[in-house]
Amino acid sequence: MSRLRGLFFSLGLAAMTGLMAGETRAETLTLQVFAGTDTTAPSIYSIVGGSTAVTADTGILNGNLAAAGFSAYSFSNLGGSSNNPGSTLAGPLGGAYILTSGNLIVTPGGTGESTPITVTLTEGGFVLPTSSPSLVDTGQANIAGATGSLNSEGVLTDATGASTTVTIPTLTTTGTQTAAVSPGTYVTPFTLDSQTTLVLDSVSNLPGSNGFSQKVQLIAASSVPEPASLVMMLTGMPLPLVVMGLLRRRRAAA
Repeated sequence: MSRLRGLFFSLGLAAMTGLMAGETRAETLTLQVFAGTDTTAPSIYSIVGGSTAVTADTGILNGNLAAAGFSAYSFSNLGGSSNNPGSTLAGPLGGAYILTSGNLIVTPGGTGESTPITVTLTEGGFVLPTSSPSLVDTGQANIAGATGSLNSEGVLTDATGASTTVTIPTLTTTGTQTAAVSPGTYVTPFTLDSQTTLVLDSVSNLPGSNGFSQKVQLIAASSVPEPASLVMMLTGMPLPLVVMGLLRRRRAAA
């Protein structure tokens, strides 16, 4: 009986420790904007957010764009999100993902019109899923009152520095493009990077826009929950409470 009690206590303590470790994770999303397609050059704008969301200050961003020779371009919104540290759930919100979204506006007569700019979003510290059948890149464009293009690339870099890249075909009209590759074997924790290159050219004397998004997702290979998660899912209670209940039943039966 004492051995069983000690085992349950150790399981409960391990579960609580794991939950606390997850809560104290301090990974952050980094959002950057670059002139052209060279992301090794200094960025026009950079901001670090939280572990699941980051939002650009469009006032500062648009001022920086104008100062860098892109006064034709402005963002009405720009941000990123993720589900760090990832999950084993299947479906569009499962696995591990980062998502960039925004609305780029082009104003006729400004400098830099029809010139590419690149938005990147990066986050490390993903620990789930531990295996995956595919790394997926999905780009979406909603071009109105303008002509333009969207190119996007997603990169998975694992703990050893090995990387896998997926790229979608160029989008030149309103629509969605998706591409997928097999990431093979990778070592956690891993980093996800997205790179979205935008070009916009006005076609009249009025501003045009592109409401765009790019999602890089590592699909979960299995949606089967881990033992501790399965216990909590079936009982609707945290694992330590389950352990205490089992102990009470053992005592009552003795």
